[in-house]
Parts: sequence; C-alpha cells; structure tokens
Amino acid sequence: MKIIERKIGEFFCKRMLKPIRSKQDVILLLLETLKLINDTEKISNERGKIIIYVDKMSRVFYETDDKMFSFYFPFALDEKEPESYRIYDTLTDLEISNQMISLLISIFKKDGKLGESLEYVMDYIIESAEDYEYRNIDDIWRVLFRLWYTEDGYIRYDHDPEHENSKLHPLYHLDVNYSSGCTYKIGLNNSFQADDFRNILDITTDSFYLTSKG
Repeated sequence: MKIIERKIGEFFCKRMLKPIRSKQDVILLLLETLKLINDTEKISNERGKIIIYVDKMSRVFYETDDKMFSFYFPFALDEKEPESYRIYDTLTDLEISNQMISLLISIFKKDGKLGESLEYVMDYIIESAEDYEYRNIDDIWRVLFRLWYTEDGYIRYDHDPEHENSKLHPLYHLDVNYSSGCTYKIGLNNSFQADDFRNILDITTDSFYLTSKG
C-alpha cells in the first residue's frame, strides 16, 4: 500500500471546495492534485489535507473540517526517492510528467463538454500541444481517453447546517454521484470522522451497514 498525505493551504482549499457538477470537474481537480504529489513545500496556514491511497482501494480523499469527499485515483505511484514519486498509467506505462499534466489541464479547461465531439477533442489536443511544445500527441490522447472513460466513484460527506431540513436533507449525510439526475443522499445519525469515511470505502476493512427504518 502507498499512502501519500499533503497538507493544503487557503488557495487550494478554495479550489477543492468548488462544487463538482461534471466529469470535467473531477478530472481537473485530479490533475491539479497530481501537481501536489511531488510538492513538499510546508504550508503555514493549513486548511485541510489530501490523502492518496494506492492499493486494492485506489482513491484520493479531500478533507476539511466540515466536508470530505473522494473519488478514484487512476494512476500508479513508484517512490524514486523519499517524498519523490513517479506517476504513471499502468495500462500504457506512460509516465505522467508535469508538462503532460499542465497540457491536460489546459485541454480540460476548454469551454463546453469534451464528450460532445471527438473532432473538438482532437482540436483541443493539437492546440494545447502546440502551446506547450509537446510532440507526442498519441500519449496525450491515450491519457485523456483513460481519464474520460474511467469510472470516478465520487462520494461526499457533508455537515450542512445551512440547508438542514429534517430527514429530507439531514444535517449529516453522504452524497453519492454528482450529476443531478442520478445523485442520491444517505442520512447519518451522527457526524463522521475522517477515519470512518475512509473505512467505508476501503474494501480491505469490515463493511458498514445501512439499517431499515423499522
């Protein structure tokens, strides 16, 4: 098992807490998170943390005082030296370099839905590759395809006193999925600790149970 923990400051915390409404939002946050893996600069004003687990459960967890959420981490990590990691895709053995990450971020920041047209996607790749002087467009296409078609497994824990509404919108709850048409809420009787949240998603630990109303 590989576990990487990174503290985050004010700037990344604000970025992390922006609502996730689409696949594009998930991928952008994942790519921006990859840049933190080899960043060991100390944070003076800690506002939360990111924990990456790579094992049978391969996930990234984002944690603040009131919110925690998680989604699938699709890459592998090899430690080259203390606190320095090679990030790569196991399907293609492609190393995910900082240049590639920056290029992919520029592609996924394009307006519109990338899934609407393969022609648009190729235009975005070629345009961004030229901007970053990146020559191997096939590599970018492979990683982009992997990111877009990987199941992300998004789930969020909320402590939400602002919108609490009895059992319709409980104070403590889990939100599963991000799209409005398929999201659903699971109410909790008590607050969740970070360890509990990670444990319910860890297939190597005992299962949690939902109980019926009766």
